[in-house]
Amino acid sequence: MSKLIPVPEHFIEIDAKKCTGCGNCVIICGGEVFKVKKKKAVVAHIAGCLECGNCEVVCMVDAIKFNVPHGGTGIVYTCG
Repeated sequence: MSKLIPVPEHFIEIDAKKCTGCGNCVIICGGEVFKVKKKKAVVAHIAGCLECGNCEVVCMVDAIKFNVPHGGTGIVYTCG
């Protein structure tokens, strides 16, 4: 069974000066973490983050910085 242990720090950062509001992060995100408000991407639902890092990969202007949460936090998968 998997569980979510809240991450104490922000592990997704968006540089609003670089963000163009293209919406690529919204499209790629399976956890519905992002929304575009006032032509800028914002983190709207961090608890939905699947920790894949695809948001950083698809950001064409390098406005998103994804930092893998520290071990023992975020989504913790158990097998067996």
